[in-house]
Amino acid sequence: MIQSFNPPQRAVVNTVITKKLFMDQIKLTPTEKKLIRDDISSIHMRIVLQPQTIGLMEYETDEYQFKQIVVSEIVLNRQNACFALAKLLQQAFPYPLILLLKYGEEYMVNWAEKRINLADKTKRVVENLEFTRWINPANTDSVTKDFLNSLDITKPQCNNLKELFDILKNRFYMLSVADETGNYIEATPDNILYYREQMTLLTQNREEQKNIIEALKNETQFNIKLKLSCELKELQNFEYLIINNFKTHELSCIK
Repeated sequence: MIQSFNPPQRAVVNTVITKKLFMDQIKLTPTEKKLIRDDISSIHMRIVLQPQTIGLMEYETDEYQFKQIVVSEIVLNRQNACFALAKLLQQAFPYPLILLLKYGEEYMVNWAEKRINLADKTKRVVENLEFTRWINPANTDSVTKDFLNSLDITKPQCNNLKELFDILKNRFYMLSVADETGNYIEATPDNILYYREQMTLLTQNREEQKNIIEALKNETQFNIKLKLSCELKELQNFEYLIINNFKTHELSCIK
Protein backbone atom coordinates (compact mmCIF):
# COMPACT_ATOMS: atom_id res chain seq x y z
CA MET A 1 0.00 0.00 0.00
CA ILE A 2 2.81 2.40 0.87
CA GLN A 3 4.39 1.78 -2.55
CA SER A 4 1.22 3.04 -4.26
CA PHE A 5 2.10 6.58 -3.13
CA ASN A 6 5.45 6.31 -4.97
CA PRO A 7 7.12 8.70 -2.50
CA PRO A 8 10.57 10.18 -3.16
CA GLN A 9 13.16 8.12 -1.27
CA ARG A 10 14.04 11.08 0.96
CA ALA A 11 10.37 11.25 2.09
CA VAL A 12 10.31 7.62 3.25
CA VAL A 13 10.71 7.04 6.98
CA ASN A 14 9.95 4.07 9.20
CA THR A 15 9.63 5.76 12.55
CA VAL A 16 7.83 3.90 15.31
CA ILE A 17 5.19 5.87 17.17
CA THR A 18 4.95 4.24 20.57
CA LYS A 19 1.64 3.83 22.33
CA LYS A 20 3.02 5.96 25.16
CA LEU A 21 3.82 8.83 22.78
CA PHE A 22 0.33 8.53 21.32
CA MET A 23 -1.33 8.55 24.75
CA ASP A 24 0.79 11.47 25.96
CA GLN A 25 -0.55 13.73 23.19
CA ILE A 26 -4.15 13.96 24.40
CA LYS A 27 -6.29 13.43 27.46
CA LEU A 28 -7.85 9.98 27.34
CA THR A 29 -10.58 8.20 29.24
CA PRO A 30 -9.82 4.78 30.78
CA THR A 31 -11.85 3.20 27.95
CA GLU A 32 -9.77 4.98 25.30
CA LYS A 33 -6.51 3.95 26.97
CA LYS A 34 -7.68 0.34 26.99
CA LEU A 35 -8.60 0.63 23.30
CA ILE A 36 -5.08 1.78 22.46
CA ARG A 37 -3.40 -0.88 24.60
CA ASP A 38 -5.55 -3.77 23.39
CA ASP A 39 -6.43 -2.99 19.78
CA ILE A 40 -3.24 -1.50 18.33
CA SER A 41 -0.45 -3.80 17.28
CA SER A 42 1.87 -1.08 15.94
CA ILE A 43 1.99 2.49 14.64
CA HIS A 44 4.61 3.64 12.14
CA MET A 45 5.20 6.97 10.46
CA ARG A 46 5.91 5.86 6.85
CA ILE A 47 6.06 9.00 4.68
CA VAL A 48 6.78 12.62 5.60
CA LEU A 49 6.09 15.13 2.84
CA GLN A 50 7.83 18.47 3.40
CA PRO A 51 9.30 21.12 1.10
CA GLN A 52 12.72 19.47 1.39
CA THR A 53 11.40 15.95 0.72
CA ILE A 54 8.92 16.57 -2.10
CA GLY A 55 9.72 20.07 -3.37
CA LEU A 56 6.33 21.65 -2.63
CA MET A 57 5.86 24.87 -0.69
CA GLU A 58 4.29 25.07 2.74
CA TYR A 59 0.82 26.58 3.03
CA GLU A 60 -0.36 28.62 5.99
CA THR A 61 -3.27 30.94 6.74
CA ASP A 62 -5.04 31.99 9.93
CA GLU A 63 -7.12 28.79 9.64
CA TYR A 64 -4.86 26.14 8.14
CA GLN A 65 -1.25 25.06 8.39
CA PHE A 66 0.44 22.64 6.00
CA LYS A 67 4.10 22.47 6.93
CA GLN A 68 4.12 18.73 6.33
CA ILE A 69 1.83 15.86 5.41
CA VAL A 70 2.39 12.56 7.20
CA VAL A 71 1.33 9.12 6.03
CA SER A 72 1.18 6.67 8.94
CA GLU A 73 0.34 2.98 9.12
CA ILE A 74 -1.52 1.54 12.09
CA VAL A 75 -1.81 -2.24 12.40
CA LEU A 76 -4.95 -3.30 14.24
CA ASN A 77 -5.62 -6.25 16.48
CA ARG A 78 -9.38 -5.80 16.01
CA GLN A 79 -10.93 -4.57 12.78
CA ASN A 80 -13.95 -2.88 14.35
CA ALA A 81 -11.69 -0.60 16.39
CA CYS A 82 -10.67 1.27 13.23
CA PHE A 83 -13.07 4.21 13.51
CA ALA A 84 -12.50 5.02 17.18
CA LEU A 85 -8.70 4.69 16.89
CA ALA A 86 -8.52 6.83 13.76
CA LYS A 87 -10.46 9.58 15.52
CA LEU A 88 -8.06 9.49 18.47
CA LEU A 89 -4.96 9.55 16.25
CA GLN A 90 -6.24 12.47 14.21
CA GLN A 91 -6.91 14.38 17.44
CA ALA A 92 -3.50 13.54 18.88
CA PHE A 93 -1.30 14.87 16.09
CA PRO A 94 -1.68 18.42 14.73
CA TYR A 95 -0.26 17.94 11.23
CA PRO A 96 -2.33 16.77 8.22
CA LEU A 97 -2.39 13.01 8.65
CA ILE A 98 -3.26 10.23 6.21
CA LEU A 99 -3.83 7.02 8.13
CA LEU A 100 -3.47 3.60 6.58
CA LEU A 101 -5.38 1.31 8.93
CA LYS A 102 -4.29 -2.29 8.38
CA TYR A 103 -6.03 -5.47 9.46
CA GLY A 104 -4.77 -8.73 8.00
CA GLU A 105 -4.08 -8.08 4.31
CA GLU A 106 -6.58 -5.24 4.00
CA TYR A 107 -6.26 -1.48 4.40
CA MET A 108 -8.68 1.33 5.12
CA VAL A 109 -7.61 4.92 4.42
CA ASN A 110 -8.60 7.67 6.84
CA TRP A 111 -8.17 11.42 6.49
CA ALA A 112 -9.55 14.61 8.04
CA GLU A 113 -9.39 18.37 7.82
CA LYS A 114 -7.70 20.24 10.65
CA ARG A 115 -8.30 23.89 11.42
CA ILE A 116 -6.08 25.91 13.72
CA ASN A 117 -7.75 26.37 17.10
CA LEU A 118 -7.97 30.14 17.40
CA ALA A 119 -8.02 29.92 21.21
CA ASP A 120 -4.82 27.84 21.24
CA LYS A 121 -2.79 27.86 18.02
CA THR A 122 -0.84 24.77 19.09
CA LYS A 123 -4.05 22.73 18.87
CA ARG A 124 -6.28 21.71 15.97
CA VAL A 125 -10.00 21.34 15.40
CA VAL A 126 -10.54 18.02 13.59
CA GLU A 127 -13.36 18.11 11.06
CA ASN A 128 -14.81 15.89 8.33
CA LEU A 129 -13.31 12.60 9.44
CA GLU A 130 -13.61 10.29 6.41
CA PHE A 131 -12.79 6.70 5.49
CA THR A 132 -12.56 4.50 2.44
CA ARG A 133 -13.87 0.96 2.55
CA TRP A 134 -11.44 -1.87 3.22
CA ILE A 135 -9.06 -2.53 0.30
CA ASN A 136 -6.83 -5.49 -0.46
CA PRO A 137 -3.92 -4.17 -2.57
CA ALA A 138 -3.40 -7.67 -3.96
CA ASN A 139 -6.80 -7.59 -5.68
CA THR A 140 -6.58 -7.38 -9.46
CA ASP A 141 -10.00 -5.87 -10.19
CA SER A 142 -9.89 -2.69 -12.26
CA VAL A 143 -11.38 -0.42 -9.56
CA THR A 144 -8.72 -1.40 -7.00
CA LYS A 145 -5.89 -1.16 -9.52
CA ASP A 146 -7.00 2.25 -10.84
CA PHE A 147 -7.54 3.57 -7.33
CA LEU A 148 -4.06 2.52 -6.18
CA ASN A 149 -2.50 3.95 -9.35
CA SER A 150 -4.17 7.30 -8.63
CA LEU A 151 -2.29 7.64 -5.33
CA ASP A 152 1.08 8.32 -6.98
CA ILE A 153 2.10 11.63 -5.40
CA THR A 154 4.62 12.39 -8.16
CA LYS A 155 1.86 12.83 -10.77
CA PRO A 156 -0.36 15.69 -9.54
CA GLN A 157 0.46 19.19 -10.77
CA CYS A 158 0.30 21.37 -7.68
CA ASN A 159 2.12 24.26 -6.03
CA ASN A 160 1.96 23.54 -2.32
CA LEU A 161 1.29 20.86 0.28
CA LYS A 162 -2.36 21.84 0.78
CA GLU A 163 -3.10 21.41 -2.91
CA LEU A 164 -1.49 17.95 -2.81
CA PHE A 165 -3.52 16.99 0.27
CA ASP A 166 -6.74 18.16 -1.39
CA ILE A 167 -5.97 16.11 -4.51
CA LEU A 168 -5.27 12.99 -2.46
CA LYS A 169 -8.36 13.28 -0.27
CA ASN A 170 -10.53 13.70 -3.40
CA ARG A 171 -8.99 10.56 -4.88
CA PHE A 172 -9.65 8.65 -1.68
CA TYR A 173 -13.26 9.80 -1.79
CA MET A 174 -13.78 8.74 -5.39
CA LEU A 175 -13.41 5.08 -4.41
CA SER A 176 -16.94 5.25 -2.99
CA VAL A 177 -18.21 6.60 -6.31
CA ALA A 178 -16.37 3.84 -8.20
CA ASP A 179 -18.13 1.25 -6.05
CA GLU A 180 -21.42 2.55 -7.47
CA THR A 181 -20.38 2.83 -11.11
CA GLY A 182 -17.83 0.04 -11.44
CA ASN A 183 -15.30 2.48 -12.86
CA TYR A 184 -12.70 4.54 -10.99
CA ILE A 185 -11.95 8.05 -12.23
CA GLU A 186 -9.97 10.85 -10.59
CA ALA A 187 -12.00 13.79 -9.39
CA THR A 188 -11.05 17.37 -10.18
CA PRO A 189 -11.63 20.50 -8.08
CA ASP A 190 -14.41 21.34 -10.54
CA ASN A 191 -16.45 18.16 -10.16
CA ILE A 192 -15.72 16.83 -6.67
CA LEU A 193 -18.56 18.92 -5.20
CA TYR A 194 -20.98 17.35 -7.70
CA TYR A 195 -19.95 13.84 -6.68
CA ARG A 196 -20.20 14.63 -2.98
CA GLU A 197 -23.66 16.15 -3.36
CA GLN A 198 -24.91 13.19 -5.37
CA MET A 199 -23.43 10.66 -2.94
CA THR A 200 -25.20 12.46 -0.08
CA LEU A 201 -28.49 12.19 -1.99
CA LEU A 202 -27.82 8.50 -2.66
CA THR A 203 -27.12 7.80 1.02
CA GLN A 204 -30.28 9.63 2.10
CA ASN A 205 -32.29 7.80 -0.54
CA ARG A 206 -31.13 4.37 0.62
CA GLU A 207 -31.84 5.24 4.24
CA GLU A 208 -35.39 6.22 3.30
CA GLN A 209 -35.77 2.96 1.37
CA LYS A 210 -34.60 1.02 4.40
CA ASN A 211 -37.16 2.78 6.62
CA ILE A 212 -39.99 2.06 4.19
CA ILE A 213 -39.02 -1.62 3.88
CA GLU A 214 -39.11 -1.90 7.68
CA ALA A 215 -42.49 -0.16 7.78
CA LEU A 216 -43.87 -2.53 5.14
CA LYS A 217 -42.94 -5.54 7.26
CA ASN A 218 -45.16 -4.34 10.09
CA GLU A 219 -48.01 -2.76 8.10
CA THR A 220 -51.29 -4.67 7.75
CA GLN A 221 -53.60 -2.13 6.09
CA PHE A 222 -53.72 -2.62 2.34
CA ASN A 223 -54.07 1.06 1.37
CA ILE A 224 -51.08 2.09 3.51
CA LYS A 225 -48.97 -0.80 2.18
CA LEU A 226 -49.84 0.28 -1.37
CA LYS A 227 -48.85 3.86 -0.62
CA LEU A 228 -45.54 2.76 0.93
CA SER A 229 -44.84 0.46 -2.01
CA CYS A 230 -45.33 3.34 -4.44
CA GLU A 231 -43.01 5.55 -2.40
CA LEU A 232 -40.40 2.78 -2.36
CA LYS A 233 -40.62 2.40 -6.12
CA GLU A 234 -40.11 6.15 -6.59
CA LEU A 235 -37.03 6.04 -4.39
CA GLN A 236 -35.63 3.05 -6.28
CA ASN A 237 -36.14 4.87 -9.57
CA PHE A 238 -34.37 7.93 -8.17
CA GLU A 239 -31.48 5.75 -6.97
CA TYR A 240 -31.12 4.35 -10.49
CA LEU A 241 -31.17 7.88 -11.91
CA ILE A 242 -28.38 9.08 -9.59
CA ILE A 243 -26.12 6.15 -10.49
CA ASN A 244 -26.88 6.57 -14.20
CA ASN A 245 -26.03 10.28 -13.92
CA PHE A 246 -22.70 9.31 -12.32
CA LYS A 247 -21.88 7.17 -15.35
CA THR A 248 -22.92 9.89 -17.80
CA HIS A 249 -20.84 12.43 -15.92
CA GLU A 250 -17.83 10.10 -15.99
CA LEU A 251 -18.06 9.75 -19.75
CA SER A 252 -18.07 13.54 -20.16
CA CYS A 253 -15.00 13.79 -17.91
CA ILE A 254 -13.14 11.14 -19.89
CA LYS A 255 -13.88 12.94 -23.16
